Amino acid sequence: MIDFLIQYCLYLILAVATAFGYFWISQFKEKLGIKEWMALVISIIHTLCGVVCVKLFAFLESGRGGMSLYGAIFFLPIMYYICAKLTKRRVADVFDIFTVCTAMTLMFSRFNCLIEGCCTGLVIPGTESMQFPTREAEILFYIILYIVLRKKVCNHKYSGKIYPYYMISYGAFRFVVEFFRESNMKFGWFHISHIWSLLSAIIGLAAIYLINTNNKKGNQPRSKHKKISKEAVK
Repeated sequence: MIDFLIQYCLYLILAVATAFGYFWISQFKEKLGIKEWMALVISIIHTLCGVVCVKLFAFLESGRGGMSLYGAIFFLPIMYYICAKLTKRRVADVFDIFTVCTAMTLMFSRFNCLIEGCCTGLVIPGTESMQFPTREAEILFYIILYIVLRKKVCNHKYSGKIYPYYMISYGAFRFVVEFFRESNMKFGWFHISHIWSLLSAIIGLAAIYLINTNNKKGNQPRSKHKKISKEAVK
């Protein structure tokens, strides 16, 4: 039984992630204008697209196979935008709702890392084999992120800002954690993931700036034009 779980752990974890996605999306079916069965179909498609994104990004990054979680961070938003436009859904709602799906799917992926023994931390100085718990720290990060985001998704104040906040927080977190993680792609003290972390945070900050700027423009009162009387025209 244990050998079976280890052999098919990735598929089992993706199934659990899909089930969570269905549970989450179904809570917003009225907001998205979908039926219950569509929530399950969307969750399955979302998981499959996530797998394609992380594999594609890993190939573009190194020219080899494997998975890079930053593929989901950078590529899935493109899919969200296209799908929102094609189905005529509000873009901000789509991004806000599916941020949690993306975050939790990546969290479950880290459980797979624990089982397969990949993406390990560096050996802690002064110990023979004890490693920094980088994977465990990332799982804890996602749990805290879920607790924080689940309430903000329904708050109009944060409309359209959920995914940018996710990119900022994840970029900052990974930038720090990468100093304690093993990597084959190093540039001195830095890893290739440091670059993706900075890029994620920068894109998130830029998105927040644009959203706030657009909101301010939208809240500005319209100028009142004075009515010119016929007498004044004469």
